[in-house]
Amino acid sequence: MQTIEIQDFVIRESSVLCPSCLTPFATPLLEKMPDITPETTVEADLHRVLPDAAIRGALIAICPACIFTSWSSAFGMHFFVPELLVPAPQIEYPKKFAHAVLTGRKNGAHPLDRAMLALNGCWCARETYIGATQEQLAGYQAENERWLTLASQEMETALNDTSWNGNRARYSYLQGEILRQLGDFHGAVRYFDMVNRDCLLPVELVRHQRTLAVEGNPVPIVLPPHLVEQIFLPKPLIMPTPQGQSQNTPAKLVQTSNYAS
Repeated sequence: MQTIEIQDFVIRESSVLCPSCLTPFATPLLEKMPDITPETTVEADLHRVLPDAAIRGALIAICPACIFTSWSSAFGMHFFVPELLVPAPQIEYPKKFAHAVLTGRKNGAHPLDRAMLALNGCWCARETYIGATQEQLAGYQAENERWLTLASQEMETALNDTSWNGNRARYSYLQGEILRQLGDFHGAVRYFDMVNRDCLLPVELVRHQRTLAVEGNPVPIVLPPHLVEQIFLPKPLIMPTPQGQSQNTPAKLVQTSNYAS
């Protein structure tokens, strides 16, 4: 059984069952992912930068029989030894997400699900170029633009659909950041202006990214540690014990909001 360790990430060859055609096959799965800390590299599109594209690629599985492609979590685990099964197709890691978007369209997946697959494809493509030479970076911009365009199209469709309930403010922020990186600064500002406290993101972040859009800056931005902590490691607020209540009564814990007025 093949196991790959990349820093503190562990990828293991595993046996899974296709939910579409019930074919068992072997595919790499992400077995261990370290917790986020304030020092974790996270970009302003809430993208946790992984040290190798193989890690994000292991989040997607492709059936070798029917080419059904989706998040690995959609595939049931199988009891066969992986070495005895047909392996998943070997393709470039970002292209796995392209296949997943196509599978989502074919099977009627919600545009929001497809948008997040496309956005992960963009991040995976970006991680493919980590450590690349200047010559190797020649094709990066065009590939990055293709992925961002796909993600923005799917996200636009999802946000125009009023039938679903969810944190629409956070997805409006993501769409604003996608459009900013695409160079559609007018569209980015329009979406940043739709963001409210429901997004549960620091107002400092939203204002900063809006300012970058106004200034015409499309460059991806790495979040400082205090914003990573506020977004991904919010601290509970300990409410004071009401007057007259026993000091032995446990204090009430309330989740703090990251979005200030």
